[in-house]
Amino acid sequence: MSDLKADYRKVFKNNLEKIYKKNNTLLLDTKIQKSLKIEIERYIATHKSKRPINILFYYPLPIEFDIRKLLHFYKKQKKIQIFLPLMQGISFKIVKYRLPMQKRAFGVYESRDSSFKISKLDYAIVPVIGIDKTFKRIGFGKGMYDRFFSTLKTKPQTIFICRALNLAQHAITQSYDLQANIFITPFALLKFKDINNDYMGCYKFYSLCSSRRRR
Repeated sequence: MSDLKADYRKVFKNNLEKIYKKNNTLLLDTKIQKSLKIEIERYIATHKSKRPINILFYYPLPIEFDIRKLLHFYKKQKKIQIFLPLMQGISFKIVKYRLPMQKRAFGVYESRDSSFKISKLDYAIVPVIGIDKTFKRIGFGKGMYDRFFSTLKTKPQTIFICRALNLAQHAITQSYDLQANIFITPFALLKFKDINNDYMGCYKFYSLCSSRRRR
């Protein structure tokens, strides 16, 4: 199973690198941004607590959706607190989004460390290389998101983001792998609940066999 997951990871990452090299990201990111903003605003509208909404963003790598416009936009909004991952060993903690950013391991830009703690993370926007048929995350293979989310007592509403509709046709993830409520790409917005009513059948899952035949 781990070999199959590694194969899918390699192909999915290659898909995203091709998109980036073709300089075809502006249109794709515009579509993702529109869909993501709708989902965030929908969640904000349902938030009844007087405390601020705590949202986990990320700072993008070149092959990932460039979320910086939304990051800056929501940082200015009242009653919303924006957080970013800060790598610590094999996992990460979350810190408030503050400038200037610093380039760290794997070329990732991070905010400075702080002792600020939150009682609950409400919403999480997580970049992925792809997902499998169980709606679980295929990432870079470091397991940092999985380890961090396993420490949370209450799981936040989670959205996966990807520039490609990378759907593995097999269940290749483990029980501890992170699962999302929504998967947003430029080509479709899929929801976890659709797994149970066959709506996912409307979309073609990615086959390694067909990929190899095209080469």
